Amino acid sequence: MKKKLRILVPIILGVFFLYITFVITSQDERLLILDYIKSARIEYLLGAMFLGASADIIRGLRWQLLSKAIGYNSGRINSIASVFMCYTSNMAFPRSGEVIRATVLSEYNNIPIGKTFGTIAAERVIDMSISITILFLVWLLQYEIILESFFEDNFLNFIDNNFWLIFSSTIILTASLFILIRKVESIKLFFKSVIEGFLSLTKLKRKVLTFVFLSLLIWMFYILAFFVIKFSVTELNIIDNNLIFPAFVVGVFSISLSNHGLGVYPLAIALFLSNFGINTEIGLTYGWLAWSCQAIITLIFGGLSFFVLPLLKTGS
Repeated sequence: MKKKLRILVPIILGVFFLYITFVITSQDERLLILDYIKSARIEYLLGAMFLGASADIIRGLRWQLLSKAIGYNSGRINSIASVFMCYTSNMAFPRSGEVIRATVLSEYNNIPIGKTFGTIAAERVIDMSISITILFLVWLLQYEIILESFFEDNFLNFIDNNFWLIFSSTIILTASLFILIRKVESIKLFFKSVIEGFLSLTKLKRKVLTFVFLSLLIWMFYILAFFVIKFSVTELNIIDNNLIFPAFVVGVFSISLSNHGLGVYPLAIALFLSNFGINTEIGLTYGWLAWSCQAIITLIFGGLSFFVLPLLKTGS
């Protein structure tokens, strides 16, 4: 039952947020969003995809450092391919990506699977720490903008006009969070794997600075990829540059609610920007373009990884 819930809850949430998107937009607005997306300049989208793919590749190279720290040599191609396979798996089956990645790294590099899980868990916690740090910096540097949004008339009007949507969203998010918490069979075992993974960081020694540099580079590329998309559609220029960073953070924290953020990611971006007078169709255009660029990267490179990696093993 718990395994089924792990798969069903994110899918249900994705469908639910797609439904909300449909409800809060008229047919004319949806057609306008489609027109905006069709008019997007391909060079900027390709630039965003290049930056996003680069971040994922660097993520694979970063894991190589951890594998060496625990005494194993992971192939560069294996390390990178496992990242794309992880994200592709999550698009189809939520929460399956980490299992796939750990299995691939263990199978192709002869590393005990317990150790691969530990290092991946450490990566997750490190990335979450960076996300929280980014959120804190956004609050510190732009708290006036964020606070003002909660007292703007357009935000109050949005609550008044969409109360039932907000209420139902809160209920579902609360319920899903409760389910996700209960599904963890052993909190102690989870934290034990995280601690074991973190121990590999203490073995990096002189490579610690390299690890930190690669971690910062990953997030810099993600942010730049998100920022570049703004220039792909003329109408998106209405969005103030000061809003890009906090909008990125909103997207980061929303993406884990459904399969690769399907439905929820574009809506979260749009709802955030609506607090600052950006109309829904502009916000959804931005959100869907950003989501689509990353999804295309994931499907292309993930598909290639699933196909090529077994061939390389057979050939070796």
